[in-house]
Amino acid sequence: MRTLSTPHSVAVRTASIALGVFVSDAVSKAAAPALVSLHAGLGFVLPIQNAEYSFGIVSASLPLMLAASALGILAFGGYTAWSATHGGLPAWIPGLLIGGGAGNLIDRLLFGAVHDWLDLGKVVVNLADLAILAGLAGYLASVALHRRAESRLERL
Repeated sequence: MRTLSTPHSVAVRTASIALGVFVSDAVSKAAAPALVSLHAGLGFVLPIQNAEYSFGIVSASLPLMLAASALGILAFGGYTAWSATHGGLPAWIPGLLIGGGAGNLIDRLLFGAVHDWLDLGKVVVNLADLAILAGLAGYLASVALHRRAESRLERL
């Protein structure tokens, strides 16, 4: 028998996922330079500091980037967390968004730049970036599926 999720249990799952993403990202950023020195043949590990914003597409002053990141985490992360606790989204979506956003925000706050290390050819990213992308993809898919279901119900 499946039990219904309570807002508290969803919030705990969201926070656990966010914390897991945050810690995994921090560990991977710390390990990247050691991986390069130990295994010079790993071509996909390229530790760099990225002072730009949003995959290097946007540039602004550090205080503005910190404020925009914090506001984005609070606004969109907060909205998706609220939506998850009210049954509108799975808990992993805000967990990935908040954990990834917090990972990059803390990096920027402590070092003035984000530590990227995973070379994907045209861009170099980190686990926080990948978590944010997966969270955004999940959010968009969830919204699209919800709209599709509403559209089917209206036709009945």
